[in-house]
Amino acid sequence: MKNDEGSIMLLGIGMIGVCLLALAVITDSASAFIQQRELQSVADSIALAGAQGIDLEEYYEVGATRSTRLNSSQAQEIAKTYAAAMTADSDTALTGIAVEPDGRSIRVTLTAPLHLTFFDALPFDPVQVSASARLDYAP
Repeated sequence: MKNDEGSIMLLGIGMIGVCLLALAVITDSASAFIQQRELQSVADSIALAGAQGIDLEEYYEVGATRSTRLNSSQAQEIAKTYAAAMTADSDTALTGIAVEPDGRSIRVTLTAPLHLTFFDALPFDPVQVSASARLDYAP
């Protein structure tokens, strides 16, 4: 039939478009996953650093026992200093950091903007990615 000529070309162009869209979605999904994992790694590191802020007077007096607690102000200061040092050397631009020590544990919550390869050009509100880590001090 003479009227069917060129219909395969339209189908081929449509399939190429669908494949490119699928590639963009897969690439941006992987990028979002990697950025969240990197942020989780930073949160874990900050929590570990903050856990070094134990009550040193009690520690030197009786050693590491069940009564040894975190010094909340010192743990928070150590964690924030470490966070500033970690983010200064990386591409991670944190928009929020919360460090909450309570004497027995320390919780760190980080938020950062999500940077996508293809879909950043679309006129959507910026997407935030967050990660939190909690470390319980138990001698």
